[in-house]
Amino acid sequence: MVSPNSSDRTPAALEATASPRLLATHPSSLASSPPPVYLHNQLGSTSRDFGIAHQRLVHAEEAKEKDLDHGSDSAPSVVIGTHVDPSTLKDDSMVRGDGATPGFYHRYRRWIHLVIWLLMTAYYIAALVLHSDKFLIITLLYIFISGKLFFYHVPLRLVSKPLGRLIRRGIMDPVMRVPPRVRHIVGVLVPLAAYILAAILPSDSKQGTRLQRLQSLGGLFIIIICLTATSKHRRHINWRTVASGLFAQFLIALFTLKTSVGYSLFHWLAETASNLLGFAKYGSEFLFGEEIAATGNFAMHVLPVVIFFASFIQIVYYLGGMQWFIRKFAFVMVRLMDVSGAESVVAVSSFIVGQCESALLVKPFIEFMTLSELHSIMVSGFATISGAVLAGFISLGVDPQALITACVMSMPCSLVVAKLRYPETEESLTCGKVNVPPEEDKESNALHAAANGAAQGIVLAGLIAATLLAVISLLALVNSLLTYFGELVNITGLTLQLITSYLFIPLAWCMGVPNEDVQKVGQLLATKMFASEFVAYSDFTTKFKEEMSLRAQLLTTYALCGFANFASIGIQIGGIGAISPGRKSDLARVALSAMFCGTLSTLLTACIAGILS
Repeated sequence: MVSPNSSDRTPAALEATASPRLLATHPSSLASSPPPVYLHNQLGSTSRDFGIAHQRLVHAEEAKEKDLDHGSDSAPSVVIGTHVDPSTLKDDSMVRGDGATPGFYHRYRRWIHLVIWLLMTAYYIAALVLHSDKFLIITLLYIFISGKLFFYHVPLRLVSKPLGRLIRRGIMDPVMRVPPRVRHIVGVLVPLAAYILAAILPSDSKQGTRLQRLQSLGGLFIIIICLTATSKHRRHINWRTVASGLFAQFLIALFTLKTSVGYSLFHWLAETASNLLGFAKYGSEFLFGEEIAATGNFAMHVLPVVIFFASFIQIVYYLGGMQWFIRKFAFVMVRLMDVSGAESVVAVSSFIVGQCESALLVKPFIEFMTLSELHSIMVSGFATISGAVLAGFISLGVDPQALITACVMSMPCSLVVAKLRYPETEESLTCGKVNVPPEEDKESNALHAAANGAAQGIVLAGLIAATLLAVISLLALVNSLLTYFGELVNITGLTLQLITSYLFIPLAWCMGVPNEDVQKVGQLLATKMFASEFVAYSDFTTKFKEEMSLRAQLLTTYALCGFANFASIGIQIGGIGAISPGRKSDLARVALSAMFCGTLSTLLTACIAGILS
């Protein structure tokens, strides 16, 4: 069962609406024999999987007939939800995956990679000798690149299988021998104890007192209780997902805020991001001249950064870096939190590519998603920001380290909140597995990717500029009317932000904000929901930041870091609905809940930061 309204997603309908990216084709192996056993085992035996298997076989037979019509004697590569690297061929020195003679790189890549590694090792040693103060970052980069080169030639299973056996025998088997009821109780008590100890053990500091940390802890409990009380299917809440997600979020925050290694790593990431975004000024100076580019206004300071970063991200996508990152993190979240692969992919990718673009990574599966999954992917979009928008916020003067930490913490937090509010009651098509389909239209080279990214960036920059122009103007109109009618009864300074700020004051207090700052933070939270996060961050940096305590500044940065506002509801319904028009009504049903859950997710992240500050 896929969803309550799934009558049109029967095996026959699946065959009629099949996406080519879901197919596994190997015509020569299907000429006159039943489907291979490994394919049958992978697909399973449910009625839904039978439909998928049937559609794959039908398309495989069609591909076979087409192949025979063209007189081809060679069988194409087997593709089951992933890309086949030509290096996996038995003799890549003789033939490539497309049948063409390999080039110089393919023939000698082992030696090329060895030379690269030797040169990199020499560089690493020299860098350590000359700059020992940068040991951590240099070492991490060296280990990462060395690992990538090593596992390019050595199967990962040679390491993963022994490690998996060690973990299973040393940890999993003893844990599984414990009675299930005891396991569940311990699984809930361990994160709870960690949060309580983190709140009461440290002494008072400039970032927060013990009482303020307990205030944040109480806010965390209040949010979880409210989500549980309003849950769509309270009896189906998966408390393993909740406990593991909250504990993972706690560990991320603990690593970042309380360890020198974590602080140094995220501080380096923040500095690197700021330096990288600084290169956008050269393009601005070339187009508009140094005087205009140096004015510091929003259009010249932020929008060029958005375009530049969008182009950079597209190049990284072309090189395969983002896909690798998304797969690895999504795999960890599937195993850790017991959620579906599609949900994990969207949760991980949302803070990189954005609230609608992340859904493109699971485009073939959206038609078959459960309502809980649709709700979850919308919450993930509302609960974080995209990389290009992150660049814009950094340009406004927002703390980059806090922004990056908030984005990473939002990955598990969005799933926790989504699964509390709308637990899974159906069978997910991607349960327990991660599948990121390859792009249908891959760029021909890095320059092509840069041009495509710039084109996407100009659209995003235009959307940001147009939205801000319209929203700020309309907000000024509403405030002018409210002020006029307020003065008629001797109420001065009446604005929409002032009215709605009183609704958000309790939420600001629950985050652990000091009493003297709760109204300011409440006003910013209201501005974010009714206007946009850009307007809220702009007001924060220009009007409120200097008047707020350090703790209030930190918690506000975390709480505003998300797309959860009423305008984004239309963006998500329109964007995801364009990918799968048949699910627009389902998206509309869960959109408002998803937006409020996205808001609560950012508040929950702020609470955890408050507990550890």
